[in-house]
Amino acid sequence: MMHRHLTLLAVLLGLASALALLPSSPASSATQLLPNLVALRASEIGVNWSGAAKELRFSTTSANLGDGPLELNGGQVTGDSQQVHQRIYNNDGTSSDRVAGSMTYHEAHGHIHFDDYADYVLESETAPGQSLRTGTKQTFCIIDTDRINHRLPGAPKKAVYTTCGSEQGMSVGWGDTYRYYLAGQSIDITGLPDGDYRLIIRIDPKGRLLETDESDNESMVRVRITGDSVTVLDSAGDKPGNGRGRPNQ
Repeated sequence: MMHRHLTLLAVLLGLASALALLPSSPASSATQLLPNLVALRASEIGVNWSGAAKELRFSTTSANLGDGPLELNGGQVTGDSQQVHQRIYNNDGTSSDRVAGSMTYHEAHGHIHFDDYADYVLESETAPGQSLRTGTKQTFCIIDTDRINHRLPGAPKKAVYTTCGSEQGMSVGWGDTYRYYLAGQSIDITGLPDGDYRLIIRIDPKGRLLETDESDNESMVRVRITGDSVTVLDSAGDKPGNGRGRPNQ
């Protein structure tokens, strides 16, 4: 009897050792459906005077051409700032959240904006080095304003994210346009000489948002500034979609 027990124990120990050598399978095979933010080139470019300040004003469109929506949710509030979580959806219907920056109240627009969403730079093509280079940072209330590519898988026919509250986002195949007349849609060019410049738009310049491709977050358009007029030198350019824009924001 003792021999039989020892034999059974040896078999069980051998089976346990064999199982331990087998490769472990992942707890979940879900695939993340990440957004992909793309910076379209500036449009509706013009020169405007605001008092004694000379401004280059322009419209900005960012688009989501990824596999899933960009969704941001407000979290803990500290003073005037609110922590932001990016919600990542998976192909099995599950989701997860990650910290992605902060939101603050934008007094000129009257609602909360996601901080450091865009960076605008005007760079001279004729001056050497970094001289004659100026820029500004812009916060956004991120919503669906323009249909960019309705053929992408998962692209909704109607706007999903439409309010500037603690939940903001951009659907697959949609874009968000900030028109030239809105606060922040300008670069101060007071004192800059006439000449040829590159107007650069960078979306998510600090890389706070998780997406499929970081290489298409920057766009550039060449312009010629002559007095109070501006000429776009590139013959072709990206254009916003067919959405409603932001007439009152």
